[in-house]
Amino acid sequence: MTPRPVAIVPAAGRGVRMGADKALLELAGATAIERVVQSCRDAGVADVLVVRREGAEPLPEGLGAQVVRVPAGGEMADSLRAAERALPADAGVVVVFPVDHALVAADTVLAGVAAVLQGAGVALPLFRGKPGHPVAFSRAVFAEIQNAGAVLRDLVRREPARVRALPSANPWVLADLDRPEDHRAAVCALHAGPLPTVAQMFAHRSRRAYAPTPVPKAQLERLVDAARHASTSSWLQAYSVVLVQDAEQKGACARLCSGQSHIVQAPVFAAVCADLRKLAAACGRHGATLQTQSLELFLQAVVDAALLGQNLQLAAEAEGLGACMIGAARNHPIELAQLLDLPPGCFALFGMTIGVPTDDPVPRGRMPLPGVLHWERYDHAAVDPALDGTDAVIRAWAARTNAERGGYGGKPVNLDKGWTERIAAAWGEGSSYLAARQTLADELQRLGFGLG
Repeated sequence: MTPRPVAIVPAAGRGVRMGADKALLELAGATAIERVVQSCRDAGVADVLVVRREGAEPLPEGLGAQVVRVPAGGEMADSLRAAERALPADAGVVVVFPVDHALVAADTVLAGVAAVLQGAGVALPLFRGKPGHPVAFSRAVFAEIQNAGAVLRDLVRREPARVRALPSANPWVLADLDRPEDHRAAVCALHAGPLPTVAQMFAHRSRRAYAPTPVPKAQLERLVDAARHASTSSWLQAYSVVLVQDAEQKGACARLCSGQSHIVQAPVFAAVCADLRKLAAACGRHGATLQTQSLELFLQAVVDAALLGQNLQLAAEAEGLGACMIGAARNHPIELAQLLDLPPGCFALFGMTIGVPTDDPVPRGRMPLPGVLHWERYDHAAVDPALDGTDAVIRAWAARTNAERGGYGGKPVNLDKGWTERIAAAWGEGSSYLAARQTLADELQRLGFGLG
């Protein structure tokens, strides 16, 4: 008869450093304890003992786990001893799965149980050579926890020959939920897409069609919270983000941004603002006047907001959302500032649509790297070849877009125009961009930016 596997989940701590009961932490729609129990069940471990301190909050209904109560203030070894005494008589494999490691998946549990069933006394998961959890034990080895003064690491270290190491690609066997930043990282990991950061950057595309699926407020807060950790000049943090979800308000924003339909269609329109308001207030507290006429201060605010905006788009894409930056937010900066009730010294540098994308545009590619990357000194000789290369890139994009998508925006793309011709048309004489923003400097001065 196959020995019966049982999981023990120590969850008796007060979570002082976390500031909350770790077992009840919300992790992308499920509590930490629910995730642990589900991972055990998925690995075929049906019996789960959860150790809780006296007076702790109740566990979620329907969890289906046995609760073992211990006095408050004890150590993990005390929890394990109490759980060992409560084990079923036929338990042959014991998996110690602290609730701190709630993001460990079923495969690690399954591997540990299998190793013990194959004769190991201890099955120890490793991430990059360092030991973590959950640890699986034979019943006989785990019974040693009742020895006077024994702690869990004694069972692992006492006889190295009985330990089988199980290398894992899951960093959460090592990283636990100990502090609020750990919880934040866990939530981000659960929402993250499958691509590493650099691969995500290469995969970027502007998305201009969206499903009506709302983006949860908690997710938007997390994305902006992550984005604001971008570099900021002299710690100024001279930015603000106004998120617009109301349909009527989005429609008004769209009308001020060249009537772009995807602003109305997207569930969220974000106005990314260069903002001196908080800096002015900080100076005022100490009898000083912020020098808003400074071109340098204006540039610092613009750079700060741009960095935050790029971070926000990357964060959204990393969680499976799509986004598109809206430069037309600068077409009517005063009217948009009034609509969003922006204070003096604050303007929308650009907008951004955010939502679940329904389009699949062909990536446009970029200028050949030698046109951007120079070594030691600017390579003037690289410019003309880079322009030729970029013309070729844009023509290849046009051909593929026509063939695979039937064109762009419902119209065939001109195959004859390269990048250089498009730039000349867009930014040379008669530029529609310049015409739309020809009064921008005056408008920014009216909004509180001296630009002296």
